Amino acid sequence: MRLPQVRVTVNSRCKRSCFYCRPSGEAVATEAGTELDPDRLIAVAFAVRAQGVDGIKLTGGDPALYEPLVEVVRRLRQEAGMREVEVISRHPRIGELAPALAEAGTTLFNVSLDTLDAGLHKEICGVDDHAEVLTAIRRCVATGVPVKVNVVVMSGINTPEIEQLIAFCEDAGVHSVKLLDVIKDLGESSESFTRRLEIKRKVQLPDLYVPLEELAGELRARAVDEEVVQQGGLGHPMTVFTMPSGTKVVIKDSSAGAWYGAVCRGCPLFPCHDALMALRLTADARLQFCLLREDVTVDLAGLLDAGDTAGIHNHIEAAFEMYAAAAFRRDDTKPTELTGASL
Repeated sequence: MRLPQVRVTVNSRCKRSCFYCRPSGEAVATEAGTELDPDRLIAVAFAVRAQGVDGIKLTGGDPALYEPLVEVVRRLRQEAGMREVEVISRHPRIGELAPALAEAGTTLFNVSLDTLDAGLHKEICGVDDHAEVLTAIRRCVATGVPVKVNVVVMSGINTPEIEQLIAFCEDAGVHSVKLLDVIKDLGESSESFTRRLEIKRKVQLPDLYVPLEELAGELRARAVDEEVVQQGGLGHPMTVFTMPSGTKVVIKDSSAGAWYGAVCRGCPLFPCHDALMALRLTADARLQFCLLREDVTVDLAGLLDAGDTAGIHNHIEAAFEMYAAAAFRRDDTKPTELTGASL
């Protein structure tokens, strides 16, 4: 059975405004100040575990600003039986929490770093804390838990320093560096920070897109190993280069293709960037299938508050069935080629 990755947006704000992102982070529009109750999260974790998923990713907002984070990680490992718990953050506080999170059972830290230039960092995210982010990465590495660094590659902004960013990560002992293309259609959602980009750079978000294969040539020449992977049973195929240092460089480019399912049928935004990469639980307890549409979310709040375990499991099972029937589409595939029951 093809299984999606499961991502949980534990809160609705990260206190920064990266112009390739949006106020609610990974979630569809969610009211400011919303935080996911730990018991709700664990109840859903039990349901996805019953479907065969043994790993979960905590995102936001920003988990570093979520007070029950350490408790939740421990409960996901010890109560829900999750084998892997990844914590995804771009806030310096993740470094302060790293030792406790490692002890609680975190299996991967994922921290964002788009530049080595402090001034550019402030322009991108609106916050002047670049040195603190670098320190946080080193603190996470010091725990012994593997650390992944995400880099959003943006034309005319940080492309000249990608090699230096990789070198910094190698020197710091980072396990892997993930190079991501910008989500070109993010502006189609109900909220985004893309207006900051238009004001500061006089360009649109799609103008920042870089075909990441252009960056692969030198990496391929230096790498000691190369493979293609995808997260879970879905997601974009990603090229992974293992460098002589042991650090892995992952290239995630949407042009490699994505998976689409029944929820995508008739969607005016098809084909889109992320498609059915993951099943997400929002901070206000909705199941979210894609990044762009709120009309296809499933509200679990009532079932969770009523303690309706059977109802929760039924909704999760139905969601997983859609992912199991998903169809893959490359970026250069004609829309008419994607037909059948899955769309």
